[in-house]
Amino acid sequence: MAVSIALLLGMLAFCMLSMDLALSIVYRKLARNMRAAALIVFTATSLALVFFMILDSWSALSFQEGVYQVLAYIWTGLVIATGAFLLTFVPYFSFRITAKPFTLWHRIVFISCSALFAAICILALIFPSMALDRAAFIICLAVVFCCVVTMFRNSRGIEDRDVKILIRSFFIVGLSLLPVIISGIFIPFIRSISPHILFLAYSIVILVFLFVAIARLIRESGKSEEKEGEHSGRPDLSQYHITEREMDVIELVGQGLTNKEIAARLSLSVNTVNNHIANIFSKTGVRSRVDLLNLIHKGFWQTQN
Repeated sequence: MAVSIALLLGMLAFCMLSMDLALSIVYRKLARNMRAAALIVFTATSLALVFFMILDSWSALSFQEGVYQVLAYIWTGLVIATGAFLLTFVPYFSFRITAKPFTLWHRIVFISCSALFAAICILALIFPSMALDRAAFIICLAVVFCCVVTMFRNSRGIEDRDVKILIRSFFIVGLSLLPVIISGIFIPFIRSISPHILFLAYSIVILVFLFVAIARLIRESGKSEEKEGEHSGRPDLSQYHITEREMDVIELVGQGLTNKEIAARLSLSVNTVNNHIANIFSKTGVRSRVDLLNLIHKGFWQTQN
């Protein structure tokens, strides 16, 4: 029964993490920062770990005891190796997402936890013991709890609203799962399915974050393209060293607006508009609005061609 439940939860977590990985790659292409790259590594490694746990549960249900014992050593070894890597990488990821330095002291502490976890798991594989299983489980929980608390404490200085929501969601999910996690220390059945529950819960949080973040980045990209399109439709007067504000005035002159109307449209005084037009005449060498309109028309067609 426990193996069947673990397999079901593992399959659900695997599906969620697969979507996380795909969206993480898209997010990396849009965001182009180290935080996005770290998210890809985290989701890919988590996906591998869940996959190895699924193989272990599937082997227990599909093969006889003798064959399963051999396969169990293989799958468990891969789970230990992947889990040990995550215990080192997750702290790095938690610091990276909050833009905090991952110092040498942090590396020493978490690498030591990872090595201790691997050693205990190997001992438990050779000499099966409830105490060793419990010790390895406690090390994992301690590292995860430390990372979640660290992210929450450092989230105050983060300006990115999406990342703030992600970190607070991590913290809320961690608190809501705390009873299950604590009971896993004492109850073997819950301990066997706790990793699947954690991965499933956090994969859903990451999935929602990626949907929101990617949608925001696409919107911002669309707005920037619209602005570029607006600027690209302007005449090419770069050789005259026309400023952005003077270009705004030129566009409104091209629409036939008077100096007073231009001032109202740009929220400027009439004297300021007069000064801008005088500077434009001086820079371009024209003497009248008609000459300026002819120059605009010429510059527009040069831009288009």
